Parts: sequence; C-alpha cells; structure tokens
Amino acid sequence: MQLVVELVSHGNKTMDRRFKPLLYAEAGIPAYWRLESDPAPMLVISELQNGRYVERTTALAGAVTRIETRSPSRSDPAGLIHQ
Repeated sequence: MQLVVELVSHGNKTMDRRFKPLLYAEAGIPAYWRLESDPAPMLVISELQNGRYVERTTALAGAVTRIETRSPSRSDPAGLIHQ
C-alpha cells in the first residue's frame, strides 16, 4: 500500500489541507492520512477515488479506532503526536 501521512502544521494549514492533497492525488498515491493536532489530535483517513481523496475514517484522540484500509490497523491519534 502506498501512503502519505501529512502532519498539519500551525503555520501552513491551508497548504497542508488543500493543496498538498491535490498533488498527492495527481501522483496517484492511493491513501492519504492527515494528522491534526489542534485543538486535539485527530487522524483523517482518505482514499483516492476517481482522482480525488474521499474521507473514509476520522479517528479522534482518546479512542482507539480500527482503520479499514487495504492493510487494516488500529490507532489512537493522541499516541502519534508528541505535545
């Protein structure tokens, strides 16, 4: 599975949320995960469909969420961010 994980930075939110996913989709990367830290850790799981990313799962901090992808896994977003 090819995957990009974007860590959204405070000073570059627009680029990280809007423009970079377009570039990844254009490159044909099948999975895009966006890790947010503000206001609380959150992981947004998206898959490429018809040339654009479609959100499939949102994992919130404090809850372990089963992530249904080609390679299933489990994650708590709070454990991915060092605060």
